[in-house]
Amino acid sequence: LKTNCCCVRFYSLECNYCYSYSSSLCQPTSTQTCSGNQNACGAVILTGAISSSFRQCMNMAVCQGFISTPGAFASCCSTNLCN
Repeated sequence: LKTNCCCVRFYSLECNYCYSYSSSLCQPTSTQTCSGNQNACGAVILTGAISSSFRQCMNMAVCQGFISTPGAFASCCSTNLCN
């Protein structure tokens, strides 16, 4: 009996990470390995009474939701350190 083994290696997505209470986009302070359904890197600025910005792993649908949210500016991508 002959068996063939095929191994497939999956690589996790890596994203820049930072958080700031500022209306300008924070500068990356570290990187983050995405897990589970986190299939995108996002960069988000929230404006309003309490401004903040962040870069991190997130679900692509959630990230795209920020794009259509009033007072939010977001970019979403799915390659390593693209945010």
